Amino acid sequence: MRAHALIAFSVLMQAAAEAFLSGRISSGDSLRFSLLAFLGCTLLFLTVNRVTKHRRPARTTPGSEVWRLFAALNAASAVTFLGLYVALVWVPAAFAASLMAGIGPLAASTLARLSGETRPAACWARSVGLFAASLVTAAAVQPSLLDTSSWQSGPAASAAGAALALLAGVGATVLARLSRRLGERGTAPSVVMAHRFHLTYVLAALALTSDRLAEPPRLGWGVTALVAFVGVVIPLYALQIGAQRTAATVTMALLATQPGLAYLVQGALGFPLSVPGTVAVVLLLLVASAVARAEHRLPRDGAAAPVRHHPAMRSRDAGETAH
Repeated sequence: MRAHALIAFSVLMQAAAEAFLSGRISSGDSLRFSLLAFLGCTLLFLTVNRVTKHRRPARTTPGSEVWRLFAALNAASAVTFLGLYVALVWVPAAFAASLMAGIGPLAASTLARLSGETRPAACWARSVGLFAASLVTAAAVQPSLLDTSSWQSGPAASAAGAALALLAGVGATVLARLSRRLGERGTAPSVVMAHRFHLTYVLAALALTSDRLAEPPRLGWGVTALVAFVGVVIPLYALQIGAQRTAATVTMALLATQPGLAYLVQGALGFPLSVPGTVAVVLLLLVASAVARAEHRLPRDGAAAPVRHHPAMRSRDAGETAH
């Protein structure tokens, strides 16, 4: 359960950062935030890995299979984080976040089935139910979502934004599955954190040079850097540790609580809460927790058993870190 606690901590920290930034940032702030968060995360963990290298077993150099997983992780990270950012240009944040978080458990069930895992009918029902609960919660906490004519973009752009939010949710699910595979291969979370965001910060830097994408920032570099560290670097490290030890379906069910938690944190910061919105959020948290608990109890087809290496064999496995 320690892994689940780490994921829950990550979700709460990210929700707090999202609540703090809501209504305070421009697209330029968002891109600057992404650049600082993911470049800073990469540099921090590259440094940590170099400083602690002498304390680790010899089997710390990633092999070819792990590097292929890193490449896929880079692509999925860019799709997830930058896809959500572009979606926010065209659709309201509450709607985009609910689509992204809600689709996660359903995407996890679909990917698990495509990988040959058995998925009982009850799993599909829970995934669909959680997706519906996410959309209902979004409408309850922000009733104006139901009036699409009030959205800043037209129907075509709104549809594109919704599609990108769903794609970001699928990307997040792929991240959870890849993290689990890296965990099964014994790759240290700090090593993963040092190599998973290269494509994300490069694309964020390129987008910052575009006048069409980057509006003038409202926050200073110091505040942006602090929120990026507290709201992204620390929680994503906790999430990486938890996701490497947890089935993707469980991880995504827990992540589905993030929009609701962000709403409650906004209330703690002075944002007015409505009774329907608060009730819907509480129900969403209960449903997501129940889904995560049910998924955790399921047997996993083809789950990799822990591998115990004989000391004499360890030198042959230089592609992975120690379990």
